[in-house]
Amino acid sequence: MQPTKSDSRRRLNAGSSSQPAPDYIKVVESVSETDGFINEQWVEPALPRPVPWKTIVIILTLFCGGITCITFATLDWLTDTGRERSDRVWALTIIGTLTIIPGGYYVYVLSCILLNRSGFTMDDIRRLG
Repeated sequence: MQPTKSDSRRRLNAGSSSQPAPDYIKVVESVSETDGFINEQWVEPALPRPVPWKTIVIILTLFCGGITCITFATLDWLTDTGRERSDRVWALTIIGTLTIIPGGYYVYVLSCILLNRSGFTMDDIRRLG
């Protein structure tokens, strides 16, 4: 007999042979004794966790820095008629892209947490520091 999820912490006789041993005693579920564990001790307490302000500041810095780099790269590209500063445009575009991707993802997760959407908790954000 396979124990069910609710019976997983009960002590049951482990006899799987077809012929029980002579000293085998069949355990009835109502008579079986528990081992002292209760389900409530496995549930995490509902204590409010501290808000990770340092991580939120890093996320917003990445997002705003990425937007700023891409904006200046676009302005440089539009105003550079002689194509003298194309190396700056590429550098700003690459740096802006590398910072806006993780920043944008975590800004989306933060906004879903603030809007109380189901499936999003503060545990979805890594602690940075």
